[in-house]
Amino acid sequence: MDSEGSITWEYLKNVADTLNSYRVRALIDAKDEIINAGRYSEDQYYSILFKMFDEELLKYSLFEFLKTQPIANIEILKEFSQKNSLDIKKVYSLLELLRSENLIKIEEVYDEIEAQGEETPSKLVFRDFKIEVYREDISLVKSIYEPVEIIFDSNICSGCGTCAGVCPVNCLNIYNGFGQIDKDKCIRCGICYYVCPRSYLPVKLMNMYQDNASKIKEYTNIGNFIEVYSARTKVKEISEVCQDGGIASTCLYYLFDNQKIDFALGAKMSNTIWRPEPLLLQNKKDIIQTAGTKYVNNPTLRILNEFNGSNHSVAVVGVPCIMQSLLKSEIYNIGIPSLNNVKYKIGIFCMESFSYQSLLKICEVLKIAINDIKKMDINKGKFFVYTNNGEESSVPIKEISHLAREDCEVCFDLTSESADISVGSIGSPSGWNTVIIRTETGKKLYESLIAKDLIESKPIEEVKPGLPMLQKIAGIKKNGCKKHINEKKEKNLRVPIY
Repeated sequence: MDSEGSITWEYLKNVADTLNSYRVRALIDAKDEIINAGRYSEDQYYSILFKMFDEELLKYSLFEFLKTQPIANIEILKEFSQKNSLDIKKVYSLLELLRSENLIKIEEVYDEIEAQGEETPSKLVFRDFKIEVYREDISLVKSIYEPVEIIFDSNICSGCGTCAGVCPVNCLNIYNGFGQIDKDKCIRCGICYYVCPRSYLPVKLMNMYQDNASKIKEYTNIGNFIEVYSARTKVKEISEVCQDGGIASTCLYYLFDNQKIDFALGAKMSNTIWRPEPLLLQNKKDIIQTAGTKYVNNPTLRILNEFNGSNHSVAVVGVPCIMQSLLKSEIYNIGIPSLNNVKYKIGIFCMESFSYQSLLKICEVLKIAINDIKKMDINKGKFFVYTNNGEESSVPIKEISHLAREDCEVCFDLTSESADISVGSIGSPSGWNTVIIRTETGKKLYESLIAKDLIESKPIEEVKPGLPMLQKIAGIKKNGCKKHINEKKEKNLRVPIY
């Protein structure tokens, strides 16, 4: 083979830039520490290293390509896509990485569609990108991915636990919604920052992946979806303990019963009552431990490392930030075994979560001992508590909203938009779940529940208050998120890159 004729100078430069990438360099230099930590085998280490190398090489190839263009826009991105036989969504993902690393600046261009009467107000429709490329020597501007300690310290951590679940040297932990890092162990590889849903999160791109779309477009307040239903379980042991309709638990029941999964990740109560902890479910019997809603933050993905060494199929049940992290890791796949084992993403609606200390304060407001509580619920603008002796107490959410985690204020997602199937109570009658089908995986799963006669299902249009209420409340959360992010920006505080 004539290597001189087949390898270009541009390719060699991109390889050199990639080898000098801080993330790749950190993994190479810390090989012994990673292997000795026991999280990843030597084969897995090399797999992650070379996968990361490939991703970085593509990123720098796009960067160098953009530098050669007098005008950089969507047409230029399509040209790069065709030249390198890449899906356009992949090119957009590389573009978002370059933006998050401050190697380029992107201005989004919109066309305004004039109003057609009161029912169809004017709206903005995405048309193009204007991409400004910083043309300095990349070695002078190349960013360093910092440990997620900066996310912890900025009070924007979602508490999902992904960073702790994938850290190659086991130097991170998430407990009660707060992150901790062992700086002596940390190798500053940046993988934690890379997978974090609050470092940078390409929302438009994620919607495209959910929709399997090739064009950027706007979505509703509940994100992309195929169908929406109201449903409840027919499985007796689940109906006796579930929060509302028991659909999330029934999904796991079906998946275990039909050998679709080997494990599932969820939340159970710890030895401290009403303080949840992550649980690795291994069979149908474990499902009962996870039934019901927990309003205290649970770092479910913290235990990802428990099946790093296997090729098992896994389902994850979790709130929006957990689903965001999983979908982000699909888009920016660097070969982490446990993340690639996740085959089903079952999302739960979530407006906000509380620390355990805040939950105790809510109990003080209600004058109820936490040991006496049988069930909690948020409905009709109130926080309800039901005691073991059948009493009901409530407090308006607006009176306790100051007790919610500050970190949750920067979350825009009510309905787990990044899941395969999303489950909550808003929009459906008491005792039923609203179920949003988002992907073909979610659709097949839901159809299987019906075929096996495990659930009772109705189109959302047949129930009250229905989809309009859900869209409205989801919009309230999005607007609240924008408000809090703008307030942080005014104070020059760190915010997530959405």
